[in-house]
Amino acid sequence: RLVMQSVAKHLDLGNTPFSRYVRFGIFLVVIFAGMLAGAADVDFAPLFSRDTDVVGRSRWRALGPFLEWNQASSGQVFWAAHPLYSSMDDPDRKRRDAHLLWPVWVKKQIDNQSMWQFMVLLYRNDYDVTDPDGRYRFALFPFYFQGRGFDGKPYLAVVPIGGVIRDFLGWDETWFVLFPLTLYTRTNQAETRSWLWPIVSYTWGGGYDRFCVFPVYGITRFRMDYEKRFILWPFWSSAKYGYPKSSGSGYILFPLVGHIKLTDQETWMVVPPLTRFSKGTQKSEVNCPWPLFQWSSGEVRRLYFWPLWGHKSMEGNDSSFVLWPLYRQARRYGPLEERARIMLMPILYYTSEHKPSRKAPGQWDRVSRSLKVWPLFSSQSAPDRFHLHVLSLCPFMDYDYVERDYAALWTLYSHVSCGSVKEDELLWGLFRWRRAEAGQTHLSVFPLFAVDRAAGGAGGSWSLLKGLVGYERAGEKKTFRVLYFLKF
Repeated sequence: RLVMQSVAKHLDLGNTPFSRYVRFGIFLVVIFAGMLAGAADVDFAPLFSRDTDVVGRSRWRALGPFLEWNQASSGQVFWAAHPLYSSMDDPDRKRRDAHLLWPVWVKKQIDNQSMWQFMVLLYRNDYDVTDPDGRYRFALFPFYFQGRGFDGKPYLAVVPIGGVIRDFLGWDETWFVLFPLTLYTRTNQAETRSWLWPIVSYTWGGGYDRFCVFPVYGITRFRMDYEKRFILWPFWSSAKYGYPKSSGSGYILFPLVGHIKLTDQETWMVVPPLTRFSKGTQKSEVNCPWPLFQWSSGEVRRLYFWPLWGHKSMEGNDSSFVLWPLYRQARRYGPLEERARIMLMPILYYTSEHKPSRKAPGQWDRVSRSLKVWPLFSSQSAPDRFHLHVLSLCPFMDYDYVERDYAALWTLYSHVSCGSVKEDELLWGLFRWRRAEAGQTHLSVFPLFAVDRAAGGAGGSWSLLKGLVGYERAGEKKTFRVLYFLKF
């Protein structure tokens, strides 16, 4: 009453109908503030809640799926206003990033490296923010480039007028004037100068010697390893190889015939690339016609009846498909890990990872697994954690950025467990059921009722309409509550 009178007097509300609405609003605010005062956990979900999640992070959420904040014991802080904005600060990994309507605007900083981008095409990278004279790049792709390279030299380019670009697309240096009229590139010690790119070009240095007037004539030499030529590409091309373990020569007369004869392999092609027959010490292959039928043996074992069915295996990898690209599966394996993936696009996505068991030599332990059935649910599990959420509307695998910025909007139900702590939520906390191995539980349906039981049965409480009527027991002490504030 004192708060209400003080605010009303300060605002000079008088005794109008409007003032009565304002006073009633102030009354509700005071009631709500009184409920929150001194409370470790607050549960008015989906309107507002403050608690600790199953992995021990402090968190608060408001307005259903729209506002979220959490902080881990390590200092990692995440907050989001879905789907507009999200921010992550991880001091342990020295990483910060923020998204605004991802992927419209993204900003990241890892250690001393900072990057931001707008609509993917406009971006800036600072490779060391502590060094004002260090390497950086600013670009509006593909029209404008500005920055400073590894060598500390600045550069500037405006396409197609002219300029210099350093450390871009695998090239150490690129310069041009009225592109594609003139173009120069350098990679390591190999330099290429082009006129009317890609028609006329010449490459030298780093063991390369290349000249091309495309598509009329071209020749490429690399040390003593090979020499390749073409005349009226793609109609005639030839090659000579001088590798120590595989030397010889070959040609292709497109689209009629081709032949390659090496010390360890021989290949014939008829109507290339549709038909190919290869036989060698390391690999034999038949494509007839490619890509409908493909077979190979040796280092790569493959049998494809594309697109109906196919299987390929090689050292450390197995893969197969049915009705490509609808169903595909792959497995990578080695002495230290094994990974598997299954996709039935766009309905099912499954991944798993296993590593050798430390407790049982010769056995494998599963360290992670994910399963998504679009658009029904998605789940991720680890040895001591499990997360299930329904629905899962993104018709692709659960990419981190989509889960972080958008998934909360369509997650109507979730089940999360970490060790012995489990939590189920429906409609962003409207229904909540949480329990621990020691017997501690919380069950609520906002705003109808809430029931809590302490660990080991040492106490408990229940309330109706958020405290209109309630009961609490702590040891031998029992307390009844009526009208929120009256206790007996």
